[in-house]
Amino acid sequence: MEFHRGEATFLRSCLQSFSEHFETAVVDVLRRELRGIQPASVAELREQLQLLMRQLESRGNTVQVHEAMAGLLRRVLMTQRRRVAESLDVPLAKAVDPHVVGALHREVRRYEDLLGAPWCTAARPQPIPKLTDFLSIRFAAEAMPGAPPLEPRAYDEKFHVLEAPRLFFPDLAHFRHECELRGADLIVAYVDIDDFKAVNAKLTETVVDLKVLTPFLEVIEAWAFARAHAYRFGGDEYVLLIPNVDRALGETMLDELRRRIGSAVFSGTDIRLSVTLGACLVDPDCPLTDREILGRANMAKARAKAEKKGSIALLEPPDYSVEAATLG
Repeated sequence: MEFHRGEATFLRSCLQSFSEHFETAVVDVLRRELRGIQPASVAELREQLQLLMRQLESRGNTVQVHEAMAGLLRRVLMTQRRRVAESLDVPLAKAVDPHVVGALHREVRRYEDLLGAPWCTAARPQPIPKLTDFLSIRFAAEAMPGAPPLEPRAYDEKFHVLEAPRLFFPDLAHFRHECELRGADLIVAYVDIDDFKAVNAKLTETVVDLKVLTPFLEVIEAWAFARAHAYRFGGDEYVLLIPNVDRALGETMLDELRRRIGSAVFSGTDIRLSVTLGACLVDPDCPLTDREILGRANMAKARAKAEKKGSIALLEPPDYSVEAATLG
């Protein structure tokens, strides 16, 4: 693999940050928990990182890196891309000047340009030793400082049936961390009521709130009980968080919710509802930030709505492409 000097300098910076985090999050913890013993796979990765750093330190106009390092470089870029993108969430929420916003986005674009290069897309991300490879989940979790906690429950202010939207991002951070510890996937999904404006126009908002939305929310709450989290984001949009499900189970659960809603009877009305769902399957290697995951689920919902109301669109790793979404 050949990189020009600017690319090599950027990759060295990524590698340095990745190595420092690995030392703190894995090497130091294992040294403390295992009385100084360093597992062979950890020692091997540290040697690989040092070798790769040396290969990137050439002072010529071009830098040659052995092809065997492609998988490790892709892993480094994926990991660092997510960390940098997460660090930009707060600045992007504050920024109003388009030039500032553009400059912030360019920080992430440098990673995405390299991740989209042919050498990188052809490489399989190299697995990285994790604490749970050497410690039981309980002790690994206890040894990891700053793990996102599960916040006390709160409910939406209007109906008090589904969970408050302010809990969604803390919950996603918590369950994403817990699923990553276990090598498990999770799903984030948007639920949108089809033709909701027509329902409001027919019954008026007051009647809809009492006779339609309240029992509708109770259908979602009953479906989510003890296996998922459901949040009310607006009058006709709701977000689901389903931890520890693979694609097949997740699709089955979402289809079950769709069927429950479709068969629900709303007393005193002749209303029948259908919903369109957009979902994003998040695996432990997902490079997206929490906000990007929610955005992808919303994009999947829009795709499903455009193609066929009442359907489910699912975005999957590794590229989470809306164009490649499966529609069911």
